[in-house]
Amino acid sequence: MRKGRHYAINWLSIRNLLIASMFAQGKIVVNNDEWTLSNAGYSFAPDADRFARNVANWFTGGGSGNFLAYTNNFGLYGAQLANTMANAGHTWTVSTAGTLNLSLMQNYDAIFLGGYYTNIVIADLIQYVQNGGNVYLAAGTGVGGAVNEAGFWNPFLNAFGLSFAPSYNGIGGNIPINSPHPIFAGVSQLYQNNGNSIIDLQPANPNNEVLVFSQGQGLYAVYVPEPASLLALGVGLAGVAGLRRRRR
Repeated sequence: MRKGRHYAINWLSIRNLLIASMFAQGKIVVNNDEWTLSNAGYSFAPDADRFARNVANWFTGGGSGNFLAYTNNFGLYGAQLANTMANAGHTWTVSTAGTLNLSLMQNYDAIFLGGYYTNIVIADLIQYVQNGGNVYLAAGTGVGGAVNEAGFWNPFLNAFGLSFAPSYNGIGGNIPINSPHPIFAGVSQLYQNNGNSIIDLQPANPNNEVLVFSQGQGLYAVYVPEPASLLALGVGLAGVAGLRRRRR
């Protein structure tokens, strides 16, 4: 009888580990352009404040977060974005000190990136998301040109079924937002100025999705792991464990 119980507990532990790993992977928000969260972006489209709050809330699940903006780009170091994060109860750090490797990233709930390519370990950035970290990535910065900008970030994005186009899209101004996704709750328009369009490399994959289009170009996208398959496996393992218990 004791052996039977011990065997069942082991199966239950395996199921729990699978379910835990299912929820371990983090989330990604991709913006084709950096102007959205800049001071100018706030001025042109005040919904930028709500958008920033929504992104942070989506990353943390509603709690307070510790965020790093690893960049020297104006799109992420503005006072208005810093005030938004502080007013929402988050810790907001803008710094390019040290190498952005897994050891550094693990100190933060989310990393905000764009327009700065020095000392960033892309393989570690991928692992960071796989381990449960969150990433906001903006392109369209003009740093290095469209081809180089897309080329630097695409090894990261490709790992999650997304890609930046290697050219700027010429789309500018306040863009209407019509998406039910939580990051756009209460957001009617956001500003941008000539970004790298976003491409969904795996349209049938529910994990990654381009949410907002303008002139046929993808402007905002997300990645979040779909738990259904691992959950089904976990439930199946629990069923096997129950069957073994009954047979004993």
